[in-house]
Amino acid sequence: MIQSKQQLHEWLEAELPQYGPRHKNPFYAVTERAILRKHAILLRKTEYHKNVRHRLRHLFYSFRLHRLQNRHALHIPLNVCGKGLKVMHLGPVLIHKDARIGQNCTLHMNTSIVAHGRSGDAPVLGDGIVVGVGAVVLGGVTLADHIAIGANAVVNRSFE
Repeated sequence: MIQSKQQLHEWLEAELPQYGPRHKNPFYAVTERAILRKHAILLRKTEYHKNVRHRLRHLFYSFRLHRLQNRHALHIPLNVCGKGLKVMHLGPVLIHKDARIGQNCTLHMNTSIVAHGRSGDAPVLGDGIVVGVGAVVLGGVTLADHIAIGANAVVNRSFE
């Protein structure tokens, strides 16, 4: 969780180079990379302002974040993903609010990290996980560090 302005800058410095340089003219920043860069900034700033209890700023950034997430089907809750998250492409990404994702993880489009219907347990993913296109991680699964989940895979058992 981001608890200070310094941590916010560290997290953004770790994530933003993955999306390339910022466009000089913000009116032309409509490429996929520019939208994902903007999403990363809004996600981390919203987390910071929520964690340090800046109510008005949290509401402002939360509104902007939810608007962007709904427009591009990126449903990533606050304080779930560790530092270094990379979303590869615009497209549906669904993560449960109780899931935990480690540092330097990569998510492709059409991925779901969701709780199991009966128990409500959410997945816990380690550091350096790569979730392929269309993959689903389901239930109270625990995955170790540096695992690649293939395209269209359904993971319903732990791998430690």
